[in-house]
Amino acid sequence: MLIWITGLSGSGKTTIGKEVYEKLKERYVNTVFLDGDSFREILGNDLSHTPKDRLENAKRIHRMCKFLISQNINVVCATMSLYQEVHKLNRKEIKNYFEVFIECDIEELIRRDQKGLYSKAIKGEIQNVVGVDLPYDHPALCELVIDNSEQNKLTEKVQEILNLIKEQ
Repeated sequence: MLIWITGLSGSGKTTIGKEVYEKLKERYVNTVFLDGDSFREILGNDLSHTPKDRLENAKRIHRMCKFLISQNINVVCATMSLYQEVHKLNRKEIKNYFEVFIECDIEELIRRDQKGLYSKAIKGEIQNVVGVDLPYDHPALCELVIDNSEQNKLTEKVQEILNLIKEQ
């Protein structure tokens, strides 16, 4: 199965994804966690953050997840994945696909600004920051939306995702 956890930078998708992974790993040894930022690094950071390169990176992540699933490995993937095209591709090509959107309002993301992306983009120091000068294509058909505007109740948020999987 693929649990595709998506949201803007700083929304909490990696934190939630890691916890989901830890819980699933207890039941299914053949489970991996894939993070979008780590994935870029593993492949040598050869892509920029332009819309074209972001789409290519998302397609690479999709292909990696599809490959891992073909090897009977469950995947928890935390990635921004801002294009409906990739979400549709996942649904078309991956049988047990669960899309989870981590929602967080932009004001809170700017306040958190863990990587300094939002502040630099607002000052005009960098470009191609989703939510500032690049639009975010919100997931249209996700199975679950989790509001993470407040960084609390991690256990409950993780349980919502695990319950979603159990229902299937």
